[in-house]
Amino acid sequence: MNLAKKKFNNVANEYELNLEKNTEIEECMDVDSVPTVKYNFVGLDALNDIEKDSICDVIGIIKEAGELSEIPTKTQRTATKRELVLCDRSNTSIKLTLWGKQAENYNVDEPNPVIAFKGVKVGDFQGRSLSMFSSSAMSINPDITEAHGLRGWYDSIGHEQTFHTYSNSGGAVGGGPAFNRAEMRTLNDVKEAELGTSDKQDFFSCRGTILHIKGDNLAYAACQTPSCNKKVVQDADGWRCEKCDRTFPAPQYRYIMSMAVSDYTGQAWLQGFNDVGVVVFGMPADDLVQIKENDITQYNAIMAKCSFSTFNFSCRAKQDTYQDQTRVRYGISKILPLDYKAEAGYLRDLLQTPWAK
Repeated sequence: MNLAKKKFNNVANEYELNLEKNTEIEECMDVDSVPTVKYNFVGLDALNDIEKDSICDVIGIIKEAGELSEIPTKTQRTATKRELVLCDRSNTSIKLTLWGKQAENYNVDEPNPVIAFKGVKVGDFQGRSLSMFSSSAMSINPDITEAHGLRGWYDSIGHEQTFHTYSNSGGAVGGGPAFNRAEMRTLNDVKEAELGTSDKQDFFSCRGTILHIKGDNLAYAACQTPSCNKKVVQDADGWRCEKCDRTFPAPQYRYIMSMAVSDYTGQAWLQGFNDVGVVVFGMPADDLVQIKENDITQYNAIMAKCSFSTFNFSCRAKQDTYQDQTRVRYGISKILPLDYKAEAGYLRDLLQTPWAK
């Protein structure tokens, strides 16, 4: 037993054991005396406060589990991976990647299990992401207080919640500063300041109410390979992705949002992608497309219900040219449902500032 070399060890212990070539290992049959794994869980909503490449423990419900896939590496070999979507009681979700044998051996039949992860790595891909590596460990439905609490929360109300995400899959969320309530602009201010008319894109925060959502081309048929999201084309054998060189029996639909949004000063058209649509409609694009095909009355009711909903937006303004016409497009970087407690707290604090006095 030696003092732990913290530089090479991510476990928060003061000592470590080293195995030598003559070390013998025997299975311990006295399971009652085996120490349990100690976790130091970090909430998924707190990962923005953790530096890239840090190691942490997380626990959550597996909301989605992707298929096993292979990607090319810099050494011209392929790596096996599987992507999971993890969520917790903070109403936050994040992608967590399993690699190699961990990805291949993941075989959980039950829907939405609770999984605790020990020693996963924090990445900054598309905002924030997590990944396991050789020294990481996961425990499915562990017998710990945190897991029981998560199970009860998800089964009672969690499965109906809309989750904030760090991901900008398809270019939707991320790529700009977080929503800043103290620096919100009105839509009229954005236009008068001519944001987005320079060579670089400008960022701004605003609050707006959806007046209209374009129903034409609301979603597109995308590849089912995790992180691909390219458009697929239907042929005689199914739906083909040219990028992945694979054919699928069915596509995975993804949102393309174009919305007229208004505040008390004016109106603007905002564009967003899949994660924006999931927040607005509260369901994946596959479900909405199926509803539209099977029950147009229900589909129209959903579209009407989503109108006049108010959200906080983080946006980017950038000038582009299409068919010889130059215009400024406003893309949604982040969309957040109103947190009335936070809004009331901000107004309360505002009364104590020189502005109110």
